[in-house]
Amino acid sequence: MTNITQLQTFVEVARLNSFAEAAEQLHVPRSTVTARVQALEERLGVQLLHRTTRRVSLTLEGERFMQQCEPALEALQQAESDLLEKDELSGNIRLSVPTDYPAHTLEHLLSSFTEKHPKVSFYVDMSDSPVDLVAEHFDLAIRARKPGEDALIAQRYTYDHIGLFCRKPQKTITAKNISTFALLDPGGFLSEYSAGKTPDHYIETTNFRLTKQFALSRDCIVVLPLSLCEQEVEQGLLHLLKTTLEVPQVPLYIVTPARKHRPKRTRAFIQHIVEAAKAAQ
Repeated sequence: MTNITQLQTFVEVARLNSFAEAAEQLHVPRSTVTARVQALEERLGVQLLHRTTRRVSLTLEGERFMQQCEPALEALQQAESDLLEKDELSGNIRLSVPTDYPAHTLEHLLSSFTEKHPKVSFYVDMSDSPVDLVAEHFDLAIRARKPGEDALIAQRYTYDHIGLFCRKPQKTITAKNISTFALLDPGGFLSEYSAGKTPDHYIETTNFRLTKQFALSRDCIVVLPLSLCEQEVEQGLLHLLKTTLEVPQVPLYIVTPARKHRPKRTRAFIQHIVEAAKAAQ
């Protein structure tokens, strides 16, 4: 008879390559994890894991078994999650976003979703530091770059337009006159053109929010995502400048762990993000 607990424990050890980390993740003693995996190996009559004092790795049989049982376990977890949330979405969603993501857009996404689903809560990490979505148990992330990791799935859901902004109206910006302006381009969006000069020779930054503050306080032109400056444009604090330059668009991605089952609440929030992006176009 299949022992689901043993299978879940084996998969966790294989994912993390560690008995100790699996024990921490499963909230059980390490001895319990070891006993479960040993019992599974004895029942199957094969060795699933190589064990050394420094590392744990899958045997050939373990790799084959992992490929078959991991999707089955995730399907069971998905079915259980769907049943538990059949009447009303509930639980916590762990979301990672970069610090430059517009706060008003994020606030609207969270508020409008929790108004519909009041039993759903959020943990939001706003950071530019590398985040391991799998190891840190995030449900999803919003990113401006498509990750190259096999353990992650990226779904492009919209494009963010890039614009040239200044606190004072300016003539049309062209390839010929761009070098005459004080210019801050933290994302390197116009790197193919003449770089121009920075407002002060000692100022150079890759931070979008700091760049926007310079645009609000100094006579310079900044190159930033429209979503980050739209409120200031509406308030008349910044002007969106006309340009003949080829200004790129930045794709935005919803990133999720590839091998993690998605509860209904996570799938619903992803759909909410996609629909909000379509409505804003």
